Amino acid sequence: MKIYYSILSLLILIFISTKSSEINANPATSREPVASASEQRLDDPILTPIQRGSIRLRLKQIASDLTAPNWATPAPNDPDHLYISDQNGKLWRINLTTNDKEIFLDFSDLLVPLGVSGSNSFDERGFLGFAFHPQFVENGLLYTYTSEPAGEKSDFSTLPPGASPNHRSVIREWRLDPNNFNQDQANVKEMRVLMTVDQPQFNHNAGALNFGSDGMLYIAFGDGGGADDRDGQDFGGSQMIGHGPNGNGQNTGNPLGKLLRVDPVGNNSNNGQYGIPNDNPFVGSDTALKEIYAYGFRNPFRFSFDHETNLLVLADVGQNDIEEINLIQAGGNYGWGLKEGSFRFEPNGSEPGFVTDAQIAGNFIDPVIQYDHNEGTAVIGGFIYRGKAIPALEGVYLFGDVARTGNGDGRIFYSDGSSILEMDLTEHAQPGFWVLGFGQDIDKELYVLGNMTGIPFETTGAVYKLVPNASFDSDVLEIPAVDVNFDNNHSGTFRARLQLVQDTQPPRFELTQTEQLADRFRGDNASFNQTTGELSIPFVNIRDTSDNISTFAAQLQLIPGLPVLTFELKQFVPVR
Repeated sequence: MKIYYSILSLLILIFISTKSSEINANPATSREPVASASEQRLDDPILTPIQRGSIRLRLKQIASDLTAPNWATPAPNDPDHLYISDQNGKLWRINLTTNDKEIFLDFSDLLVPLGVSGSNSFDERGFLGFAFHPQFVENGLLYTYTSEPAGEKSDFSTLPPGASPNHRSVIREWRLDPNNFNQDQANVKEMRVLMTVDQPQFNHNAGALNFGSDGMLYIAFGDGGGADDRDGQDFGGSQMIGHGPNGNGQNTGNPLGKLLRVDPVGNNSNNGQYGIPNDNPFVGSDTALKEIYAYGFRNPFRFSFDHETNLLVLADVGQNDIEEINLIQAGGNYGWGLKEGSFRFEPNGSEPGFVTDAQIAGNFIDPVIQYDHNEGTAVIGGFIYRGKAIPALEGVYLFGDVARTGNGDGRIFYSDGSSILEMDLTEHAQPGFWVLGFGQDIDKELYVLGNMTGIPFETTGAVYKLVPNASFDSDVLEIPAVDVNFDNNHSGTFRARLQLVQDTQPPRFELTQTEQLADRFRGDNASFNQTTGELSIPFVNIRDTSDNISTFAAQLQLIPGLPVLTFELKQFVPVR
């Protein structure tokens, strides 16, 4: 079933989630959950399983031999390349036409040594986010989020006197030559450190950086790590510190567990290195941090803006039960660590915390969509699709989960804001790797990033483009991209539509519409050799009357001498 993202329905969801109370900017307001007498632990909070959807696409590999890629975006003036952050400190530049890759910048020397238990072990620290300034063409500014060794005093710390942080998160600004993407890194200038934040534990760093249409820089921070966001909880054989008795998520006096909004070229912050917008929701508070845009998060690893609607969609990684997708409102409290998803959360001392069916009193905003750990282990936020290649995804939010069982079995989901469906992939039931991030190019087409290990070591990381198959429906053959090799040694890529000629056997198709595409769409689907007249379409989706999809490989031959370019079907082989 084709689904379309309804902005109206999402706005209604926002209204429903907050209709009982407006967002209160006073951090002193009581937000304690109220338990009912019949409170019950929920071992299976969401009973309905996620079903496979009816949009069948493919993952086309465009780069390999990375380590742990986690975010991808274009530079404003470089449409033919995709820039990708790798957890080990490298910022890659990938040519979308040739698939060649190069290291654009290398920040690995800044990082804390990765591997919680030594080399080749798990870690959540590293190079976690970057963003080009919207006026990059004029100012050449790039911003990065890196996990660096502790030592110097940070701008923000939640640790008691004498305690040492595990590491600190650093937001840096760099000035590049926007007209020279091959400049030597030695000539790249670090303008300044915008912000430093002590991290009590190694995990829950979040790390996403994004500019909104307002020109402000939004920065996501996790709750400081550990488990349950409470001091005194057991974590790795020692008691947690740096969270306080009620957790950082609900403490508006520090940046942990928050989404911040700053003006990177301003200077009215306490350290003088960035600006605080005068319309931030807490700018008038005497106790809350003025940089805060929204709060109550555990590990908001990824968020993105939909620039058609200005919706800010944030995925927050859950503790033991619930993964959630949120629509962000200025000043909104999303509940962690009093709630996980839409459920009340109960910390459990040295035992794992859990959710219950108890009612929750407070000014909280529930997720738009959520799923439990029967379906995955950590949500990876993506994008609302605004490309042209996949009409069935228009306005739909694409996201994923790192691994269903923690064994490299990542998943790709999509949602219209009401239900969650799993992407139907052509050649594999699931991606077959750890899903670590998503990306979007200049055409608003989407990419999936992952590796085979789930750790920031080795070179199993890869980047995949999400591409459509050709489709045959109602006598029309739609080919989203055809690489055409002309007989004059030139080539080009086109979107094509062919109409079935009725009562022909073998079936014939007349070309009725073409649209030339950029070379970066080359290799996404079919190929046509003008010299031989062969049209090869390796994947064609055909939907039957019961809405079931089958995929075939097709070979067609150009029929010479006809007034309209006409192809005859020569071979039709099932793929899936």
